[in-house]
Amino acid sequence: MDEYKSNSHRSKESIPDKKVEKVISGSAKSKKKSGIHKLADIFVAEDLSSVGDYIFSDVLVPAFKKAVSDVVSNGIYMLLYGETSAPKKSGSASRVSYSSYYDRDDSRRTTSIARRNYSYDEIVLDNRSDAEDVLVRMDELIECYGIASVADLYDLVGIDGSYTDNHYGWKNLRNAQVVRVREGYLLKLPKAVPLN
Repeated sequence: MDEYKSNSHRSKESIPDKKVEKVISGSAKSKKKSGIHKLADIFVAEDLSSVGDYIFSDVLVPAFKKAVSDVVSNGIYMLLYGETSAPKKSGSASRVSYSSYYDRDDSRRTTSIARRNYSYDEIVLDNRSDAEDVLVRMDELIECYGIASVADLYDLVGIDGSYTDNHYGWKNLRNAQVVRVREGYLLKLPKAVPLN
């Protein structure tokens, strides 16, 4: 009997097998993050623009709306009754619905502290062109496969990693950069996230 080919969309696409090889000509050193850098990774927001968006949309806009509402309602009350403020309502507490918290996807609740605080070694390279080549290759991996793991990073620079490094990485590297340090050129990458 003849074998039939798979009819799935994925089998029709030919995604090449992931093969990551060393791309640098110089040497690479792994550097453990200092305690201060580890604390900064935990407590400091990764993307400052998201903090700015939060402050604007969740703090300033509602405060502005409340101020406009108070001015309008107090102005109308003063026009109608001649007093400067409306009597305070007592006994009316707002109702908080916790169902949205319960119904939400619980993937964030099941994430353990160890998973959220995964830390990989920083990579310092001898020259800038090698560092930029690594970032370009990682961008290519993300474009082709949707992810680049910490293990891929270590393979690109010729450093041995651990099995866990395959489960953490990046889905985009738009904030990645090469930074000149005393030892050479440091790959400054965003925080690695779990790749599920």
